[in-house]
Amino acid sequence: MRPRKRLTPPVEALIIPWLHRTLPLELHPALNGSPKGRPRVARFKVYMLRIVLLQLAATAVVSVIAGGLGGMPAAWSALLGGLCCVVPNALFALRLFASARSGKGANPMSFFIGEFIKIALTVALLGAAAWLYRDLNWLALIAAFIVALKSYIILLFRH
Repeated sequence: MRPRKRLTPPVEALIIPWLHRTLPLELHPALNGSPKGRPRVARFKVYMLRIVLLQLAATAVVSVIAGGLGGMPAAWSALLGGLCCVVPNALFALRLFASARSGKGANPMSFFIGEFIKIALTVALLGAAAWLYRDLNWLALIAAFIVALKSYIILLFRH
């Protein structure tokens, strides 16, 4: 019996430690552009979609709680705060999925550029929410943003 070849984690898993713990190890060759990993790319897409949907659900829950405690302006503020986290993360996940499907695999530089775009879009969305929504409740906005940002922790306890 031959010893099993150890699979190395992708660049993303080294940079984002929770991604390495969240995804099963057999999904990692799909991130590296391995031809044998093509069927696994679809499962990787499901995991990314699950994280984004969990963030969206956490945003909805915080928005309902904020609406019950502070009225409609707080509910809208919480919804905007959560979406300021969910939308850039969804676009970043789409970018990761596109790089996983490409034949060249994950490029560390494109990962860093995508991360920079995600941070810039988050700051721009928070600024737009503060600028355009006059009845902004800062506590609800920041609380929903933090809850959406840290909601992936729920998936860590799933295993």
